[in-house]
Amino acid sequence: MNTQASPIGDLLQKNPLIQQVIKQRQRDVAFLATVRELLPFAMQLHCVDVKQQGTHLTLYLDSPAWLTRLRFMAVDLAAALAEHGIRVVTGRIRLNTPLVAETRALTRSAPRITATAATHLRAAAEIETDAELRALFMRLASHHVAAFATSAD
Repeated sequence: MNTQASPIGDLLQKNPLIQQVIKQRQRDVAFLATVRELLPFAMQLHCVDVKQQGTHLTLYLDSPAWLTRLRFMAVDLAAALAEHGIRVVTGRIRLNTPLVAETRALTRSAPRITATAATHLRAAAEIETDAELRALFMRLASHHVAAFATSAD
């Protein structure tokens, strides 16, 4: 029995089930851009993926906070996507995607609190008798970035 092995790529290209999955994934990736355009600007980067199954669309978000926001707008989003055959929109959380890591890196580099908030935290730390709370207030106050002081508090 002298059978020559086929490359895995050839086998996958000939498999109709695999081809169906690949085409559906390509449609989902293309649909992600459409869905993001309908989301509020702040939420667009946090929507990391979508999966359409018939009239049901699942959005994958990078944190529970964004999932909660989606729940408030799911009905309106489904109505906006009705022309694409969507009737129900739900959300799920997907952590540890490259986009999530990129978003978190951007968030870490952004100013965290205003100069006024930092001043209040330092003042609270000065009168706090609990050493752990005092250290916590000072650590929070250190999240102030000087560039933030020029903006309106």
